[in-house]
Amino acid sequence: MESLDPILERLITVQRPKKALPLSTRLMWTALAALVYIIMTITPLWGIHRTAPTGAAASIFYNPLVSTIFGTTFGTWAQLGIGPIVVAGIIMEILQFSDLLPFDLNDKKDRLRFSAFQKLLALVMAAGETAATIATGTFGQLTPIEALAVFVQLLIATQIVILLDDMIAKGWGFGGSAINLIILLSITRTFFVDLFSWNMPTFPNINPADYPAMQLPLGFVPALAVAVYNTIHGISPGILDLLFRQVPPSIALPDVVSLAATLALAYIIVYIEQMHVNIPAAYTQYWGFRINIPLRFMYVSVIPIIFTAYSLILAEQIVAGVAALTGGISPALAVLLTAMTPARILTPDYIVLHILLYAALATVFAWLWGQIGGIGPDEYAKSLVQSGLHVPGFRQSERIMARVLKRPINTLILLSGMIAGTLAAIGDIFGVWGSGIGLILLVEIGLGYYTQILQEGLMEVYPGLKRVLSQ
Repeated sequence: MESLDPILERLITVQRPKKALPLSTRLMWTALAALVYIIMTITPLWGIHRTAPTGAAASIFYNPLVSTIFGTTFGTWAQLGIGPIVVAGIIMEILQFSDLLPFDLNDKKDRLRFSAFQKLLALVMAAGETAATIATGTFGQLTPIEALAVFVQLLIATQIVILLDDMIAKGWGFGGSAINLIILLSITRTFFVDLFSWNMPTFPNINPADYPAMQLPLGFVPALAVAVYNTIHGISPGILDLLFRQVPPSIALPDVVSLAATLALAYIIVYIEQMHVNIPAAYTQYWGFRINIPLRFMYVSVIPIIFTAYSLILAEQIVAGVAALTGGISPALAVLLTAMTPARILTPDYIVLHILLYAALATVFAWLWGQIGGIGPDEYAKSLVQSGLHVPGFRQSERIMARVLKRPINTLILLSGMIAGTLAAIGDIFGVWGSGIGLILLVEIGLGYYTQILQEGLMEVYPGLKRVLSQ
């Protein structure tokens, strides 16, 4: 890797602030980062000829769910979103855990090289995805000049996102990463559309006159206003048509059922997120001083459900592609293909299979991420021992601490993955806004920001508290 040092040293980066910034200043920089990304989502790419994706790759990489998770907006400078950064980060974590990279993350210089190499990998992945997108005709037929212009624009856009992430991670912004911020913005945008969009819903090959659900505005608030007006004047569609708006076979529009499901599921997620499992521990240097180490009940949930959604979408497209080549699929496979799709389908076979698929895959991915993501009992035990903690009745030892933590942490990893997958699937079935996965991400990221703001605000009011906690 040392041969890449000249390249890594030339990557554009953000310097850390000379001193710790107050919370208000960091919130201002975070708001600026959000504004920059919002501008990127409405800045069109020069040189493209299509306003909607086409081609074989479009159904996978520009699936609405994938677009929401990765914060992508087709045809704009946010075309790639955070996809290259997220995928590069996961690849680096896997390679580092497998000892395939020669980085010692306990060494400051190696940590900097690891971070720089991850940025370089993100740029490489952005270049590869852009080239594939252009080659498959997703943007339409481009001249060489137009193709080069699109390629350069998306590389610059990815570099901007990397810098935004670097700025927040190094202490200028708030939240530790721009990744969470962009995911939050993307899901919030979906919620805003579902609430306030005045556009009329349109779908290919479907006549709005055949379905009252399509004769009301897309957003719930304007649809409610129109429905109330129509009811007062005895016109259809009215209030009753807003209770359950669905265009066959499974296109759910914002309605009373989906609103109630969104609020109910959000409450359940918030409640579960507040649950903890306490592990008794004691400080080695303060004899007799004991504390409880709170382990989150939802120990790991975000990464597994993102993997689950992406893998199901990919599997769905593979099965559909095979069916197109072979001229059809068996009835059993057709049922499985339908179960892979996030939709509001209230048939027993879909409900059972969709929940089982999500729960099983999320559990598997949670276990895998627990092994390679640096959140397993060995890593947790190491951090606790370094903090001067040990298990009462045992001597201070990473091995002993890891053995004590192994059972509860592994159990929480499996449970949190299964519960996250089940809740995401239930959200899809009831048509929650932003999808079940989107709602889980929204609540988790929102709670994380809220908790951090409270903690840092408290420490600014009581500076001595920060010194006590750091000890």
